[in-house]
Amino acid sequence: MSKLYENLNEQMNFELESAYIYATMSAYLDQQNMKGMTHFIDEQVKEEMEHAGRIKKFLQETGHGVKYRPLNPGDGEFDSIEDVFKKALEHEKEVTSRINDLVKEARDEGDQRVLNLLAWFVDEQIEEEDLFGVIVERLERINGQWSGLYILDNEMANR
Repeated sequence: MSKLYENLNEQMNFELESAYIYATMSAYLDQQNMKGMTHFIDEQVKEEMEHAGRIKKFLQETGHGVKYRPLNPGDGEFDSIEDVFKKALEHEKEVTSRINDLVKEARDEGDQRVLNLLAWFVDEQIEEEDLFGVIVERLERINGQWSGLYILDNEMANR
């Protein structure tokens, strides 16, 4: 397997790990009885699994098997609801950085198939960073006030 495809396989594993990280966030939010936010993050878990599946399917269809590695969900410790979403935003920025590195590598190798796959992920990361950026901004404005948190929680139940 070429280095590019090894790195793509690693991205598949990182997407699975992302699902686990989001699952720890969901568990924390559920402990805070923020059912809308819990639902919102549970939907994010599903998205991350779909992202991994998209890469897995590509690797298999192009004749490259997949290799799994142990996943690290992190410690699941959060200081606050705001901390959860700030960490989610930082995590999405890390995903974006990794996707951008893969795009550069695919360009350098002239692998159009990988570039076509990654184009979807580039667009997806724009949405992800915007989504979590807006939530973080709103949480900063709410400043820990329960009335605002409950309104946001209610809105997030509709994802």
